[in-house]
Amino acid sequence: MDPSIDHIERLRTIYNKLKKVRFGGVVTSRKPKYAEAALDFQSLSRQFRQENCLEYAGLCLIQSSRCFSELKSSTSELQMLLEAASIFIEIELQIHQSNTLSYHENISLALSTYQLAQKNLRDQNERYLAGLITFQVALHLEMLEKFQESERLFSMAIDSFQDLLAIQICVYQRLINIRIDNDKFNLALQTTTTLIERLVKTSTNDISYRRLLASYDILRLFLLLILQPHPQRLRADYAKALDAYTWEVYEKLNIPTSYLDETLFYLLQSITLAVQARDLKHIDQLEYDLNQQSQINSRHIHLFHILKQKMSGHFIDTFKFDQQTSTTNNVTDYR
Repeated sequence: MDPSIDHIERLRTIYNKLKKVRFGGVVTSRKPKYAEAALDFQSLSRQFRQENCLEYAGLCLIQSSRCFSELKSSTSELQMLLEAASIFIEIELQIHQSNTLSYHENISLALSTYQLAQKNLRDQNERYLAGLITFQVALHLEMLEKFQESERLFSMAIDSFQDLLAIQICVYQRLINIRIDNDKFNLALQTTTTLIERLVKTSTNDISYRRLLASYDILRLFLLLILQPHPQRLRADYAKALDAYTWEVYEKLNIPTSYLDETLFYLLQSITLAVQARDLKHIDQLEYDLNQQSQINSRHIHLFHILKQKMSGHFIDTFKFDQQTSTTNNVTDYR
């Protein structure tokens, strides 16, 4: 902080503009100068940023947003809130990247500021922008390894884009990935199934969506093979997904399995049969062929390796999967 600048005096000057003058306990007619104070807070925030006092810069922007709120200027208020929240996130990212101890007070400030911004947008009936902000915050929290919080926000963001499939797909993908990375295979399976159903109902003739359908059907197959729920507790749609990987029904299949390469279908069928037979040696032999398939991505390979570990004796809590999937088919119940 620059010692040549009296920041306390500047703050005192700004706050004086917000005071109502009193004479003998009676408030005069002079109104607080919210417009001037808002601009002064912005100027002071820029000064703090130049001096690398980022937290003070963010707090000044919050004060500026309050002044704009008094002026009923929703757009300016929103701008100040978003700038303040981004500063608090920036601080926390710097701390995280430097491996410095953090008490996460800046995350708390950022989240509370984003909540104010979302309230502002809801008041303006800006559902899409509110959803984008939620998605952005979830991405930041994921970078900060706050996976539980980011997972919750990804789930919330999905509801904001019911009629914007392209954006909703991006949110679904992040939600599925974060659940897989944190070994929440049962919830990842739920979310994957919901995404597949959404794609089938919406855009069955678009080649890009067909590829997505095939990719996530493979993902769902591997998740089912990893979890291997008890047959009596297996949901009908999951049973149908497993039954699809038999040659007898291949030519009758609907989206997405009918868009798989025939060689890949044979390979997945062999993997399914090998898993059911507990034939780990055969699984090892199929791994090379799986890596050669163009429709197989890194996420599929990751799950395949988890499947091999599970077959080698690693424990996965399938009882929890049975309990959750036998009671509901709605992914929103798991938020």
